[in-house]
Amino acid sequence: MQNNPYLLLFGLFFALYLGGQSWQRRRVKRAARDLPTRMQRLLGPEPEFAPPEDVPEALQDYANLHRRAGRIKLCVWGLAFVWLAYAAFLVLRKQFS
Repeated sequence: MQNNPYLLLFGLFFALYLGGQSWQRRRVKRAARDLPTRMQRLLGPEPEFAPPEDVPEALQDYANLHRRAGRIKLCVWGLAFVWLAYAAFLVLRKQFS
């Protein structure tokens, strides 16, 4: 395979996408691990560890962290898809020029 600079552009998309997902999972898993056992049983299954619908007072901080981590992951994914669109634009521009 030739050294193609476009592979690096697409590789950055995959790095951002997977990095955002793994960052959120690590952050939420660490926070869930630090909870007392009684509160851990209220969470959803691994790897999401989603808080219950009606959040008890003791889980309020965890629920806020879970929401914030999800928003950050979505922002990183948005950045990744914008980058993918830019990389596809560069490839298509070269194809049709």
